[in-house]
Amino acid sequence: MRWLYSSIILFAIAVFLSCDCDAANETTFVNTTKSKLKILGVFGHLGKSHFDVFKPLLEELARRGHELTVLSHFPRSENAKAKEPLPTYKDISLVDTELGVYVDIVDLHQIHHNIFSILRELYFLRFMADVACSTGLQNPAIKELLRSDEKFDVIITESFNTDCFLGFVHRFKAPYLGLSSSQIMPWINKDFGNEDNPSYIPSIFVGFTKPMDFPKRIWNRVTLSILKLAYDYWYRPRDQVFANEAFGPDLPELSEIARQSQALLVNTHSSLHGSKPQLPNVVEIGGLHIPSKINPLPSDIAKFLDSAHEGVLYFSLGSMIKSTTMPQEKLDAILTVLGSIPRKVIWKWESDELPRKLDNVMVKKWLPQFEVMNHPNVKCYLGHGGLLGLSESVYSGLPMVLVPMYGDQFHNAAAVKTRGSAEVLAFNNLNEESLRHALDEVFNNTRYRENAQKLSKAYRDRPATPLETAVWWTEYIARGNGSPFLRSEGADIPWYQRHLIDVALVLIIVSAALIYIIFRLIKLLLSLLRAVKGMLGAREKSKWKKID
Repeated sequence: MRWLYSSIILFAIAVFLSCDCDAANETTFVNTTKSKLKILGVFGHLGKSHFDVFKPLLEELARRGHELTVLSHFPRSENAKAKEPLPTYKDISLVDTELGVYVDIVDLHQIHHNIFSILRELYFLRFMADVACSTGLQNPAIKELLRSDEKFDVIITESFNTDCFLGFVHRFKAPYLGLSSSQIMPWINKDFGNEDNPSYIPSIFVGFTKPMDFPKRIWNRVTLSILKLAYDYWYRPRDQVFANEAFGPDLPELSEIARQSQALLVNTHSSLHGSKPQLPNVVEIGGLHIPSKINPLPSDIAKFLDSAHEGVLYFSLGSMIKSTTMPQEKLDAILTVLGSIPRKVIWKWESDELPRKLDNVMVKKWLPQFEVMNHPNVKCYLGHGGLLGLSESVYSGLPMVLVPMYGDQFHNAAAVKTRGSAEVLAFNNLNEESLRHALDEVFNNTRYRENAQKLSKAYRDRPATPLETAVWWTEYIARGNGSPFLRSEGADIPWYQRHLIDVALVLIIVSAALIYIIFRLIKLLLSLLRAVKGMLGAREKSKWKKID
């Protein structure tokens, strides 16, 4: 009989393999010979720093001859068009002159960190989503596009704080991929079925260094659950209302469209944010915005930096924070410390002059950040932990002093601190003593510089540039080769299956039943043994009576 079973098994394997090969031979690939693609880019968020990440990819796709239609609040300027005409790049401007964009809008008087900060973060993200959806989707140019008979090979859009723009995916029936300017938001991980295990992966909002101790793991778990529940039951219902008004009442649930994303390009890199499991269609393109060459500095800045042989501190709080709103007590502490250090300071400051003159400090309303960071005399970056400036500092090998304010800045600051190349200060505790100590540490302890250089080498060392990687994935998805080969089954199963709750319950019930049965059997066996022992005892007793 054994040979018969072996023959049946071998026959079944042969049939399975032949069926699998036939199915593979019948697979049809789409657009494999199409070299020029029609691409729709949808970027409704008003944050300039976000669009600065995506802009190099969009322009490079246009350079390669692909036809782009880009919806955004940041159309190419006349100066940019004159410098580099891109005839296949078409802007659909969402600019609202009354509303403006998110530049120099954060008032530092409003920054207070406590246990309720995560709730304020959620409210702020929702507020920005409401603005983006209500203004963007009502734009006449968008309504005209929706009435057109345009066809697109692929749609690329930001995956951040709203799904209301995913109606374009349904309207034009095109594959789409998401772009994230920051670490992946928790709800996006859920849509992809991507790993976000809170036992060892810190949430983007908590700012924990690794490894996390037990209390941090508890808070990380709680935070992750709050974020996902808020998105499912607060964000998405509001997004659905905006989207239905723009795309019609027959629009599917946005959560269903979100799960159709075929790839996610993320502005991170494992050298900085740490190694963790990622699906093959979750691709790191950290540093996408970093230019391939260093441009010459303006003459006055170059002269200032060239003469700073003792070293320079570069100070910038990014594009959204208005430095001039710094609370007076903290500003006085910063001015006192910076004015007393034996080094020059170049500072992005939104006014022409500081409240008091400092001989060693140059202030500018705008600075060519990457070029400044790469000047050999610049030795330290004092910033807020925004991912663009932080990534440029990592690329340039600069140690840092970081004062995170909101959003992913805590997470980014914790990541670079874990790598040993930064000191992190809490904004609540920013004073003369803490700032002076942090700057002394970073400038005078060679460990920070050495770690920053090591991190820079790891960050740069990749099989392809971030831009090349992003272009390849965009073209790959447009060719139609992504679905269904990249889709994780984990994204489509309910939460209780993903966490094996049903399996655990069955195993618990079966184990309990087995334990109960074994207990009853043991009890029955003991009863039988007692009965047999009693019978034997009675028989022995009867025997002795007869002898007597």
